[in-house]
Amino acid sequence: WPSTLHSAHDHSGVGVGYGGGNGWNGPRDFNQTQYGAGASCIDTDKAFNVAVSFPVDAEGELVAMEVMLSQEGHDCPLNLKLDRYAGMKELSKALAA
Repeated sequence: WPSTLHSAHDHSGVGVGYGGGNGWNGPRDFNQTQYGAGASCIDTDKAFNVAVSFPVDAEGELVAMEVMLSQEGHDCPLNLKLDRYAGMKELSKALAA
């Protein structure tokens, strides 16, 4: 589960989570024993919940993307926070449009 923020001018962006693909390594904020088929926190063989928040500051500027993955019967939700991205102002303008 990788989650990425990227603006129109930043194709790669910045990501959090656990992922990768053909020829690239993604973020590693948790591991396959926590997230994946038969994993202890999020068993991807079964349905799970995703909650995403985009908190803003007093001026309405985006300050982070927060992601929580949870699953019924498991008491270890996976929480991710991406709050260090140089393109936050550009994203704020796009979300306000």
